[in-house]
This record gives sequence, structure tokens and C-alpha cells, in this order.
Amino acid sequence: MTGSHTCPAPPTTDDITVDYGIDDIVLSYRSEHWIAADHDDGIQQWDIGMHFAEDGPGPQFGHIRLHVVDHSRCLDPITACDALSEDLFAISQALFDPSLGLRQDLWEQLSCPGNTLIVDSVSIDSRLRGHGLGVLLTGMTLDYLCNGTGVIALIPAPLEHLPDIPHEQARTRLGQAWGRLGFTPYRDNVWILDPGLTTLHHAVAAEQQRLAGHRWRATLRHTPDHWGGEIAAITPVMSKSAAWSRPPTEGTALLPAS
Repeated sequence: MTGSHTCPAPPTTDDITVDYGIDDIVLSYRSEHWIAADHDDGIQQWDIGMHFAEDGPGPQFGHIRLHVVDHSRCLDPITACDALSEDLFAISQALFDPSLGLRQDLWEQLSCPGNTLIVDSVSIDSRLRGHGLGVLLTGMTLDYLCNGTGVIALIPAPLEHLPDIPHEQARTRLGQAWGRLGFTPYRDNVWILDPGLTTLHHAVAAEQQRLAGHRWRATLRHTPDHWGGEIAAITPVMSKSAAWSRPPTEGTALLPAS
């Protein structure tokens, strides 16, 4: 679930260069709450920006879109998801029974039934791919928003075709990356995570430690609004990843694939 977000551009004399690490990244959260009843479909959308830090959120290099299905207000999640996106519709068909709501086999295995949190899309600047940064920042977002959630779901598939990497190979790599957060295959290419059984916080901490030595040198282009409105170039300047080890878990989060 990775895709390009910005395009490379040649530097100019107005550019400045700044080194950034994990602690120099800011996540911004945006959601809309429509008061009119006919706009309430029981699904809350969150748009999360990935930014290099200035005095606050600076230039954006990635984006995450999540949807929270509130089962007390969303009576037909499949139809509601179909109106929002193709991937969301595919995930909803795997998770929900049209007549029962959450599928019975999934419901019975959840430690704490609650809302369903779906990762719709994740995009990150192509020059920042390959380090697991998008997975880490998505994991941080899920850890931040998962209160009251019974299950988290996504499809670990690239958003666009990468000409130098076969699609199935890209899917396998992404599955391995999401697996570090505790996601496991469920059915129909959908992977799930039970936040009540898997200590997501520990998994995110392990990923953050793995990337603690990474730094990126970004060339920021001046815009009329502020410095850093556009990222002209990104170059890794240090990549000393710590070896990854499986974080501690409570119980087992493995669910059978059908």
C-alpha cells in the first residue's frame, strides 16, 4: 500500500537543505463531522499528513486515509463503503456479512469487539520508500486512533504498478512489512490486526527503534507562502537500522485465512 506522492525536481539557488530524522516528523490529523443527518453514513474518515517538521507541520511527503466504521450507526457497511472507494468496498466484502454485520468467524475471535478501522490508502514520496517509514507512521497513526476498535483491516497491495518489481513480489514484500505490526492474512487478500490481542504499541516502538539511525537530507524549495512548501530532493544520509525482533504479544492474533 505504497505510492508516489511527489516528483523529483532539480535544485535552484533559492533552495535550502535540512537533515531530518524520525523525531523531526509530524503527523497531522483531519476529519469532518457533518451535522446534517443525511450526510451521516456511520463511517468516519480521517486524513493524516506526513510532514517534515518546521515550527509545526512543514512540507508534506505522504498521506494516510483511514475509515472508522461505527457499528452502532452504520447499518449497511458494505453499501456505505462501496460509495467511498473501490478498495474500501473490497475490504468490506471480506469483513462483513450483508445480513449479520461483522462475519461470525471474525466476531468470535476478537478479544474486544468494537468499531472497525480500515486503512484505505497510504502514499509516500517514492524517494523515501524501502525503509519501512510508511509502515511505521501508519502504525503510529493506528496506535493513536484505535481506542474502541475491535479489528483493523487493510489490503497490502501497491497503489500503482511498479515497472521494475512484479506485482506479486511487491505484494509479498508489503505483507511482510505490515506483518511486523501484527497484521495477518484473513481472507480475499485482506489482512487484519486485533488491537486487543496484539500489543501494537510495542510493535510500533520496535519499528521506531529500528529506524532510529535513519536520517534524510531534504532540499526545500521556497514558495510564496513559506520555506519548504515543496520538497525538491531527498537523499538518505545515514541508514543504520537496528535488527528487528518480534514485539511481545498478549495471546495470539493469528486468524485462519479462508
